[in-house]
Amino acid sequence: MKNKLFIIIIIALFSLASCSDIFDVMPKDAISEANVWEDEALMQAYVNSCYTSAYTQGLFRTTQIGHATDELHSIKGSVYYNIITRGELTADNISSVHSYLNNWSDAYVLIREINLFFEKIEDAPINDDTKEEMTGEMKFMRAFLYSQLIWRYGGVPLITTVYGLDDDDYTVTRDSYDDCVDFIVTELDESIGMLPDQQTDDNLGKASADAARALKSRVLLYAASPLNNPSNDLAKWEAASDATKALIDTRYSLNDDYQSTFLEQNNEIIFARYHTQSSELALSLQVGRNGDNGWGSDSPTQNLVNDYEMTNGEMPFLEDGTVNPASGYDPTNPYIERDPRFYASILYDGSIWMGRETETFLPGGTDSGEGSVASWNASQSGYYLKKFVAEDIPPVGSSEYPTTPWIIFRYGEILLNYAEAQFMLGYEDIAREYVNKVRSRTSVGMPPVTESDDALKKRIQNERRIELVFEGHHYFDVRRWQIANETESKNIVGVSITKNDDGTKTYNFEKNLIARTWDDKLYLLPIPREEIDRSLNSLEQNSGYN
Repeated sequence: MKNKLFIIIIIALFSLASCSDIFDVMPKDAISEANVWEDEALMQAYVNSCYTSAYTQGLFRTTQIGHATDELHSIKGSVYYNIITRGELTADNISSVHSYLNNWSDAYVLIREINLFFEKIEDAPINDDTKEEMTGEMKFMRAFLYSQLIWRYGGVPLITTVYGLDDDDYTVTRDSYDDCVDFIVTELDESIGMLPDQQTDDNLGKASADAARALKSRVLLYAASPLNNPSNDLAKWEAASDATKALIDTRYSLNDDYQSTFLEQNNEIIFARYHTQSSELALSLQVGRNGDNGWGSDSPTQNLVNDYEMTNGEMPFLEDGTVNPASGYDPTNPYIERDPRFYASILYDGSIWMGRETETFLPGGTDSGEGSVASWNASQSGYYLKKFVAEDIPPVGSSEYPTTPWIIFRYGEILLNYAEAQFMLGYEDIAREYVNKVRSRTSVGMPPVTESDDALKKRIQNERRIELVFEGHHYFDVRRWQIANETESKNIVGVSITKNDDGTKTYNFEKNLIARTWDDKLYLLPIPREEIDRSLNSLEQNSGYN
């Protein structure tokens, strides 16, 4: 057991950017389990390594989850997610889904390391203030990991002790969803009492009391939603509302410029992962236009584009798919007068980026499949990702890397959480007020929502789709609302654009990319078959998966 722990710790420490400073504390051949729990620097390295690992559980590259919805598409993404998109997911092939979404194994490995910390911290020879803050951080991380698990799989085993190789009983059973929520909320409440409200300066990126409050808001909102609250117990919506209210009108505000919100530190960010030049972030390369030698790996879909309102607040299409005559939408000039967040989030044919027009038209568009540069990386949907991407850093040929903060919680989400909870409690005036706060952001300035009843609910839902686009919410939102049978059964489509001899363009908005079917089992992921086998069948599989 000690040898195994020794290996885990060595790997964890080497994952840190500053690990050379850590190893200067003592000779490299002297690190052992005892050393780690007797040295404050090594203990801090252990905590930091858990942060690094936690970021792979959905804190980083949450856009990837968009490939399992109708937000994003690419050939590369299909390797991991199209079995979900096409409705082909099973307990056997779930293992091929990337751990950004299928995180069962990775999450429990890290939970084990956090549980080990809790076994050792009490007797550690460090001052009480440091001990308390480390404990608060680890409670937050364990709560975050369990949150990620229940949002994907439903109720999961709550494991709070460390199992060793010589333990006879490896069988575990699943706790109920509500019991998991209670555990998570308790962890978060305890961490709130141990952590500062905000982290600043060199501590940015560490867990804070406000990060715990934001997670509590999301956890309780999901728990109150139809998937997890079929009887619509209003007490659960009240709990979600109260938890969210704790962050309303405190230390945060909407950033005036929507686009820059995702490019630099600002007062809307509650909790984020931060990057430096030494922690390379290759986002520009991964999502960049092929005409700039980018890989085009996260391509927005036409399904998503269709859901951006016109600047007059009308949807461009009616529910039957025909053009909404009140919207002013012109299918021959489809990218004018759209919600400003469209222009901040998506590169479309004709949009200016890095000093030139985006060209996804055929024949011969620079960023199309017939482009002269890296045509194999061209977007199949006809769109490229703009949100999160720094325009002044090209995909290749730059010695500078993006340092875009990856936002996990921000104030815009909190406002929408509160609007939804208030709507479900019957306070429609308050719901409209908080939705309209988001819509009235200086750089957005969309007309206020005025609807009531079911129409208001749909506007709140679409506001989340647009405001929080590519941030990893939509996959969980359509499931917790139990509307995925409607949204996720529509084929994934892109746009085909033909440039005519006279310079005009013809648009086909029904370019079929993925044919989709929906099965209600997909509201939850299956537990991987190997995990069921490892438990000696004590784990109960989710409904619909053999």
